[in-house]
Amino acid sequence: MKVTNHDLSTYKQDHNFYQPFSLLSTVKSFDLQAIRERYLKTRAKKSNLTGSVERRKVSIGGIVHLGIEKGKLSYSNILARLPEPRGIHCIDDIMALSSENKAFVIQNDAIHTIQNEWFSYIHTVQIDKNNRSKLLISSSGFDSIFEYDYLKNEQTFEWFAWENGFAHGKDPETGEKVFLTRNQAQAEKYKKEGTPHIFITDPVNNPLPTAKRAAFINSVVYNKQPGRLLGTFFHEGAVFAINRANGIAEKVLDNLKTPHGGQALNTQFMGTSTGSGELVIGNENEQHRYDFRNLPGKPDYLGEMEWIQNSIIVDENIISIDSNRNAFVIFNHEKKLIDFIPYDNNWAVQDIAVTEITKKQADVIKKLEEY
Repeated sequence: MKVTNHDLSTYKQDHNFYQPFSLLSTVKSFDLQAIRERYLKTRAKKSNLTGSVERRKVSIGGIVHLGIEKGKLSYSNILARLPEPRGIHCIDDIMALSSENKAFVIQNDAIHTIQNEWFSYIHTVQIDKNNRSKLLISSSGFDSIFEYDYLKNEQTFEWFAWENGFAHGKDPETGEKVFLTRNQAQAEKYKKEGTPHIFITDPVNNPLPTAKRAAFINSVVYNKQPGRLLGTFFHEGAVFAINRANGIAEKVLDNLKTPHGGQALNTQFMGTSTGSGELVIGNENEQHRYDFRNLPGKPDYLGEMEWIQNSIIVDENIISIDSNRNAFVIFNHEKKLIDFIPYDNNWAVQDIAVTEITKKQADVIKKLEEY
């Protein structure tokens, strides 16, 4: 494979290569320092596990409306405070949001609420642009994907990693494989074989911490190819194309570290390699890797740890969430230009959507606090 590296620290900082724009952002917690402390403690243990070994208490975060103009925030308004909001997606006047174990779709004055006992640690939501009554949901806490017709409140598709080739997590104490299932017959088979396993019969009261999950699917989007979805597997360090008909997952972008936000481009794919501090664009033959590691602004105590949470393409530019430098990083590869828009130092920004909203829409978002 041909790999081309691009050091973003060599790009020229400029405030004028992009037009002013508005963002809706999910902030999963307003206590970023607490999250950093947990991560640093986990790294200090020198464990081969990825992620927490116990399901922590859910934090309170929020939905924030932001204006970006010439290297700064022109406004910043917290519209609602919710338990760990992560996913956000907007198409015209339709907004989809998630809050830990619930998904919401807002259209006009209506709020559609979607719940399922297997929803946990929801990371992304996406409206189907070809059928706007459909919503795609990644339930990261149980390695699963769901699609709903939110107008009918009807499930139209589900996919569990455990039942499609990604069946085991790791025992936090030993690092050994522990298999996961929700199927009684499979659990009995594991028991008979003496295979370490977890049989989940009550998902509401038996959540899985990060380290025990099999794939940790932290994003799913509709692929450009009909009948296929695109999932980002945190533990696998890769983006997979999932065949809806037979459930087979095919790796399309790899060599990522704890990735987020896989997307399909024309003939390539994009993924944010969160842990290595890179944005990667490519396929099985070539990769372009955009490196954030030499950028200024990261606190010294974070050492070599990187945390590029997610990235989106807007027009000809890329916007990334740099959680270690507490800034949105906007860059244009063709022009070799870059800019940094700092935000609140204690916000754990999760995802962003470029959109304008009205006061009426902001008022409806505020109502989500009642749900």
